Amino acid sequence: PTLPPFLKPLKPLPLISATPPMHIQSPTLLTCLFLASIPVEIVSFSSSCFLRANTCAKTGAHFASHGRFAAGLTGVQRVSTAQRAQTSVTIVSRMAIQGDGSWEEKMRAQALVSTTWLQDRLGSNDVVVLDVRGNVGKEDVGGGLVQTAYESLKDDYLSGHIPGAVFVDWTKDIVDLDSSIPVQLAEQDAFAAAMEEKGVCGDKTVVVYDNGKMLFATRLWWALTLYGHEDVRVLNGGMQRWLLEGRDTDMSEGCPLKMYGEFEAKDSFARMRVSANDVRGTIQEREKGRGDLVIDARSAEQFSGKQRRSKRAGHIPYAVSVPYKDLIDTDKGGYLPPETVKRALKDRSAFPAPGQKCVLYCNGGVASTAVFFALWQQGVPLAHLGNYDGSFGEWGNAEDVELFPLV
Repeated sequence: PTLPPFLKPLKPLPLISATPPMHIQSPTLLTCLFLASIPVEIVSFSSSCFLRANTCAKTGAHFASHGRFAAGLTGVQRVSTAQRAQTSVTIVSRMAIQGDGSWEEKMRAQALVSTTWLQDRLGSNDVVVLDVRGNVGKEDVGGGLVQTAYESLKDDYLSGHIPGAVFVDWTKDIVDLDSSIPVQLAEQDAFAAAMEEKGVCGDKTVVVYDNGKMLFATRLWWALTLYGHEDVRVLNGGMQRWLLEGRDTDMSEGCPLKMYGEFEAKDSFARMRVSANDVRGTIQEREKGRGDLVIDARSAEQFSGKQRRSKRAGHIPYAVSVPYKDLIDTDKGGYLPPETVKRALKDRSAFPAPGQKCVLYCNGGVASTAVFFALWQQGVPLAHLGNYDGSFGEWGNAEDVELFPLV
């Protein structure tokens, strides 16, 4: 096929053969590489782009949407489509190939934003604001059992929200409604469709906020990052802090026809979501004296077994207790200062050693993302963090005590 005008070769350079070739998918059909002085071989332009370059993971390669990267190309040449068959390794975004960690370091430094930062950007066409306020209703029915009800706070949104924000129902919009386990994350296509209806685009900054407890905001941050969005911010303090500071609110809802965006979900960091089998593997490794760190983000009462929200009480073997609320500023919402968070994690033996990975869980894979995000903010790489989505909604309700052991 003919190359778009903005992809005309800047100057002919010899091609560098790939080791191995790479297949890069693009949500806008025209994704390319910023490679400093590295020639790129374009095999085709259709529903995806096949590019080959010399060990992209070591070049600090950057991706960008079409129209933004022409100046970065140093040598572009077309080759026959027959060479397409040589491509074998799938790379889905710059997050997945930047072995130098430059994307992750940049995003870590700017992922937790202040109310002032957001206030200054309200109304920008490059920013999408998502209100994901929610609640977990609790009722003590005796015998240590607490029944829970997962609730969205749409009425609170309608009573007043950050101007321009779009509401996301965390109990319906982003979950797998067919799963027997409550509030499991929706699969890629369903999640992408839900985000597009909210105006999420792959090339826009997304800011998420909740009522200040952070767990619902970090849940949506985790999901968007897992599925490949490269610029997701979390509003520190959420609506609680916004209101305490006397900032303006709005009661109107945007027109759905004007919200639609273009977002293609992809597994950029598949390990950010772990399964029961992964947890069992971790337990087996820990029995051998090695393996991942396991972190329980539920309350201390649930960890000890004095209280339960599932059929069985206790915690997963080798887990350490880090109640997510211990990291949150209850007075004004949001996280406690970074040094306080770090000390809390270390005091609970919940700060991984260099190279050690972490598996986190709670009751539904939601509160655990608040601890997940905190660890990432402290410098733990995303590749070393895994959120057990099933959590105690699966593990604590399973009847097979050998496959799902508790202590």
